[in-house]
Amino acid sequence: MGGFSRIVKSNNHVTPEENSMTMARLFTAAAMAISCLFVATVVHPTMAVSEPAKKFIVGDSGGASHDASVEAFFEPFTERTGVQIDYVSPTSFGKLRAMVESGNVTASLWDMNSQTLEQAVSLGLLEKLNWKLINPLPIFPETRQDYAFGQSYFSTGMAWKKGTQPIESWADFWNVEKFPGKRCLRDEPESVLPAALMADGVPLDKIYPLDVDRAFRSLERIAPNVSVWWTSGQQAATLLADNEVAYCMAWNGRIMPRPELEFNYNQALLDIAWWVVPKGAPAPEVEAAMLALHDWTVPEKQALQAERVFYPGNSPQMAQYLPEQLKDKMPTSPKNKDRQLLSNGKWWFENGDAVAQRWQEWKLAR
Repeated sequence: MGGFSRIVKSNNHVTPEENSMTMARLFTAAAMAISCLFVATVVHPTMAVSEPAKKFIVGDSGGASHDASVEAFFEPFTERTGVQIDYVSPTSFGKLRAMVESGNVTASLWDMNSQTLEQAVSLGLLEKLNWKLINPLPIFPETRQDYAFGQSYFSTGMAWKKGTQPIESWADFWNVEKFPGKRCLRDEPESVLPAALMADGVPLDKIYPLDVDRAFRSLERIAPNVSVWWTSGQQAATLLADNEVAYCMAWNGRIMPRPELEFNYNQALLDIAWWVVPKGAPAPEVEAAMLALHDWTVPEKQALQAERVFYPGNSPQMAQYLPEQLKDKMPTSPKNKDRQLLSNGKWWFENGDAVAQRWQEWKLAR
């Protein structure tokens, strides 16, 4: 108020009435300015300082997941904003590292798994995300990280063909006397060793840190009955459909779309696919990408993606937008999420190399 009074009093030709009117106008103008600033802050919390780019590049794994994400998220974003999106695939940790270390960073979003995320952070290959720009709707807390945006969930669990005796646990999977038939397991320790511990009676909340010795001892019991160690998700589904095995470790997204196959989420291994920003990506393009990620938190859009690939997004509210027959068939459905083991990327980052070497030695010795 002192500032306003000095301005008014400095004019010797102003009458008391004019002085009062001038003061009123000044207060009104100030109030309007403050009001506008408040509205801009509240209504537009994602307002950016710079102008977002009109184009950016996304690196993803391609395939059906790419098609579903483009249809549900990226194409509608382009239609609404005019921002064009180009795609490169497939992605890998090696490609990300080479791109960043070369200084020629072209992609503004890059997909990544939990096992390599911790390594990328430790090597300084990623930018911190601007969560104010993303301005997410409610999401599961584990999908909000400083350097990573949890885009979708997938599960690795037990599967079989309809007509085969159902199983309820990894202990059942290991029990070839009660549940006879050949088995198939994934050829990688990140999935198999936790399952081996659950088969040996270790509860979900005690799996990590992994007792590696105990896991390999448990694995010895089932190994003679494993006819295939698969390396692609489609391979697992085909083995079951062709009656080459009775029970198989498999990805939910490969089993759920096939009506002749069954999948059990109990004790499944729940993992997250992430969006990250490569270090050194152009700032205006990153800004546009952050705005696009907001759409990845909208439950209605996530439901469209999940209907196609059974890999749901990060919204706790997504299930209500699914057709009734699909609501209990997703990894994040209330019926399923809490009975699974969430991946521990930090443990695998710290111990993965040693375990991988032991895994290879174990296979060669058989």
